[in-house]
Amino acid sequence: MNRQPTLAAIGCTGEISRIFVKGFLDLGISLKLLARSRQSTAAQYPAAQIVPGSMMNVDDIASTMQDADAVFLITPIGPCNDTSIEAKSARAAIEAAKRVGLPHLIYISVIGINQPTGVPLLDSKREVEAILTASGIPWTSIRCGSYMEDVIDTRLAALRCGIYVFPVTPTRQFNFTFQGDVPRFVHELLAQGQPLNGALDFIDPRTYSVTEVARMMSKATGRRIVPSGKLPLYLLELAQPIFYWRKHRLATIIPLIRYFNQHGYTGNIRELAEAYPKFRMTSLEEHLQRLLA
Repeated sequence: MNRQPTLAAIGCTGEISRIFVKGFLDLGISLKLLARSRQSTAAQYPAAQIVPGSMMNVDDIASTMQDADAVFLITPIGPCNDTSIEAKSARAAIEAAKRVGLPHLIYISVIGINQPTGVPLLDSKREVEAILTASGIPWTSIRCGSYMEDVIDTRLAALRCGIYVFPVTPTRQFNFTFQGDVPRFVHELLAQGQPLNGALDFIDPRTYSVTEVARMMSKATGRRIVPSGKLPLYLLELAQPIFYWRKHRLATIIPLIRYFNQHGYTGNIRELAEAYPKFRMTSLEEHLQRLLA
């Protein structure tokens, strides 16, 4: 590709997607961003082209996709474990993609969904991937692990007190993804112009226990940091009826944390290196050193 690609971003106006959007813009990608609020989104991302509309409206999505080399799709989490929202948004995006002849739909998914899990937040991604598989459009699913920026960067206040708040049994094993690596990988996919027509586990090629993460934090900070253990999970479960009543996002997150506590959260740590040997991911150790040293 001799020019910078044009990427349409759907479902990317929330806080979690901020790192993705900023990364695309920093790479010089021409970004078309679908947003309900044109004015506030334009103020946040002045370098992006803002297309007003809803990600549930096929006409709005198709307008955003027009003339794009690819679409970057994040499906919205339904309140109180309602998985129909994600499937509905995926079908709308697929219908729009067919309408405009989209060359490539890139979907942000999660690891650990080769089999049903019983966790709505995970199984909804599995359902979306099944919908994409049956759609016939060119697609790639980037399956991420626990985001480093989400489960570490947001806990700095507690880390200063010597506690790593991760509400699971400390021996559970996890794979992590540095969100900032996703835009670089998408840029490479666009440069190659070759959809995978399948899913790829996009994770740090090491697996860590929560205890090991806390030990690495201690090394990076020079002070003792201990994992919180399961106590925060017990407190969240006690408050779960209130979260459901208020339709708070934690009503959907708590079953996921409960699953993490039982099983951990791991994927195929060799898959990315085998498919893209020249792509270098940010390791958890590197991120901790930059963040905490």
